[in-house]
Formats: sequence, structure tokens, C-alpha cells
Amino acid sequence: MEAINAIFDGTCFSPIEPIPVRGKYEVVITFTKPIGTNEAKRQRLLEHFGTWNSEDVETVNQIIAERANFSMNREGA
Repeated sequence: MEAINAIFDGTCFSPIEPIPVRGKYEVVITFTKPIGTNEAKRQRLLEHFGTWNSEDVETVNQIIAERANFSMNREGA
């Protein structure tokens, strides 16, 4: 069994890694999390930093939340 990451845009799947097989294969498609939301971005960031303690994680969550609407109501934004 081989696994790769891909993005589904609502119609098509776009691999974000090389496909390691050739020919026809039966596949299992698992939708893991939505992208484009602040929560999804936060979760994706935190997945890469498994060595952070809970205080570090909370600090990152606060920064992301504070910056979510940074440009809101600003001229030219």
C-alpha cells in the first residue's frame, strides 16, 4: 500500500506529492480536514511542531486568532 497527499477542490484531486505507482490501482480516499479555514491552517501548522508544549501551542493559537482579522476595516485592505 502506498499513500500520498492530495488536495480536492470540490471536483478534482491534485496530488501534492509524486505518485509512486503506475497502472491501475484501487484507491481509498480519506478526507482528513478542510483547507482554507483558520482552524485548518492552525492544525496544519501545529502538526509540524510535535515537540511544542501546551503553552507554546496556546501562544501560537493566540497569535493566529489575533491576526485572523488583521486587515479588517483598514483602508486599502
